Order: sequence, then C-alpha cells, then structure tokens
Amino acid sequence: MTRELILGTAGHIAHGKTALVRALTGQDTDRLPEEKARGLTIDIGFAELPLGDVHVGIVDVPGHERFIRNMLAGASGIDLALLVIAADDSVMPQTREHFEILRLLDIRAGIIVITKCDLMDDEWVGIVEQDARTLVAGSVLDGAPVVRTSAQTGEGIDALKQAIADACQRLPDERSDAPARLAVDRAFAARGQGTVVTGSVWSGRIRVGDALVWPPAGQAVRVRGLQTHHRPVDEVRRGQRAAVSLSGVHHAQLARGHEIAAPGYLRPSRLLTVELRVLADSPRAIRHRDRLRLHVGTTETTAMVALTEGLRTEPGAAALAQLFCAEPVTAVAGQPYVLRSLSPVATLGGGHVIQPVAPRIRRRDADAASQRDELRGEE
Repeated sequence: MTRELILGTAGHIAHGKTALVRALTGQDTDRLPEEKARGLTIDIGFAELPLGDVHVGIVDVPGHERFIRNMLAGASGIDLALLVIAADDSVMPQTREHFEILRLLDIRAGIIVITKCDLMDDEWVGIVEQDARTLVAGSVLDGAPVVRTSAQTGEGIDALKQAIADACQRLPDERSDAPARLAVDRAFAARGQGTVVTGSVWSGRIRVGDALVWPPAGQAVRVRGLQTHHRPVDEVRRGQRAAVSLSGVHHAQLARGHEIAAPGYLRPSRLLTVELRVLADSPRAIRHRDRLRLHVGTTETTAMVALTEGLRTEPGAAALAQLFCAEPVTAVAGQPYVLRSLSPVATLGGGHVIQPVAPRIRRRDADAASQRDELRGEE
C-alpha cells in the first residue's frame, strides 16, 4: 500500500518556498488573485508529489510575519518539514520563528533547503549552510540533510526529491485504529457538490456515506463525496489531503478551526490542562492570568493562562497550566499547541495538551498539589 504523508514548508518571506514547490511538483500553490498580483503568499496552498511507494501532500505556508496565523494552521499535523533559507539572505527573523513553531508542533523530521543558490558563489552558500546548522543544533533537524537548490536553473531539485523520499522512508508508519478526524482549513460551496470542506486527515479513515459529527456544534453530517488533489475517491486516510462534500450543514456555518470526526471522538471544551514550555528566546515570561493567542490544530482563539504554581514562567522554563479558552476548542491528549502574545504579536511558547476536557484546578485547594503530581504523571 502506498504510504501517505504530509510535508510542510517553513521559512522567511521571499525565500522562495512557493517557487521551490512549483519546481518540485509543477503546481502553483498561490491560488488567490492578490497572491498572484503581489507575488506574496498570503494563505496556505497545496500540491502533491508522488515518490514511488510514497505519496506526499505538500502544504505551502506564508512567510510574512503578518500571516503567521495562517502558517500555524498549515503546519499543524504535518509529518515532515522543509526549512527553506535563501542563499542571498541566510537565516532571518521568520526563519527563526517558523523553526521554533516546528519544534513546538513536534515535527518529527525535516530537510534544510538552501534556495536561490544561482545568485551566490559556493563559498557564500557554505556560510549560509553553517548558519542553518547552527540554528537547528540540538533539535530534530540537527544532522538533517542540507540540499542546495535553484528553482530558476533546476539545480538540486532531483536531489531534494530523493532526500524527501529518503526522509519519508525513515519515518515510522503511524497507521492506527484511531477514529476519523479531519481538521478544516477551508469551507465553501461547489456547484453540484454543496458544502465542501478541505483539510488534512489527522487520523482514521473517511469513506463516502460515513456519518460524522461537526464539532464544536456536535451536529451530524454525512459524507456525500471525497476528493484528494482533485481526484474523486471512495476513501481517504491519515496523511492525506482531502476535500469532503457534506450534507447536513451549510458552508457558511463552517470555518477554519472546525473539525469533522467520528461520532463520540472529540469533545469541545473551554478548559484545557496543558504542559507549558516558554521558548528560551521568548521576548518575555508567561504570567499567571495572561491573555494570549492559542493555536491548536487549525483553531485560533484567545485563552487565559492559569499557572498551577507561581506567578510567572520564565523563558526556557516549563510549568503545568490550564487554558481558559474564549470559545470551545477540540483537542486530544498529547496534541501540541502554540501560544503567541496579543500585542506586539510574538511566539512565546507552547507544549502539549494533557487533558482536552479538564476540571478546574484551584490553586487554593488543599489537594491541588496531589492533582498536579497526578497530571504530571500523564505527560
């Protein structure tokens, strides 16, 4: 059986992510008129790359700091990443922020890609490669392949395809019996199909005719039709990009951040218990009762952080916390999340969900310490 995996790009604005995907696949992931007019990726785009017995769905993300929220929606759920660094710029601010987000999202493997190598000499590209290796030292990308490319001349494109194929082969096969779950990144109406949602299948299988539910409303929906990369299919499974035609819901009711899933699998909640890690280079500590932007799956909402101990967690430190969300969110135990400040906007930290539907831990409770010890055992 062909393995299905999802690859995501990451990197600074204008470092050639979309041109690289086009060189790899022949497909233009910029679909919005504004993107084509400005030559700037604004929203996430998609392409496919067949590599023998591995089929890779590619999620191309924007690099501009104003669109990090879209980058987070696209990066959630990917299996491996291309960290893209332009030879004429080297490591830049969004390179660092995207890299830290990949770490928070537990990306398991990746490749460092130096783009625009036709613009610089080999000595300079060597310096950029060393900058990249310094950036990723101590992470899952430490020791990852570095591929020098040019989308203009075709340099390194075949080598990059081989590096992607090799990385896919090294990833463990995560087939499981987990229930069906798809995180929605787009919802629209299509002629002859009605309501359509697109997204990445995070677990399980979805088949034509399946009865699913739509959190957070809990409304029943039915699968009318399925496509993957514009091809009609009878079934989609974990690791595939999918377009799902649904009956039982109007497209205007659905939005990025919603999910469709097997009945009984996901329970929306406004309170999560989490393991919290503040980035070592975070611009500030995370304080008790801070209001921050929460990114979990494709969802973005605001949340108040309640530390179970102390009044602040300093950069580089970890803590147990609860997140009081402005609206219900869906998650599963172990799912990664990211926290960003409201203003000025910056990535501060993140971690893993411990309890996706949590009882409140009161700091003054006599048994709060024992609750914390029990929860730490679940991490």
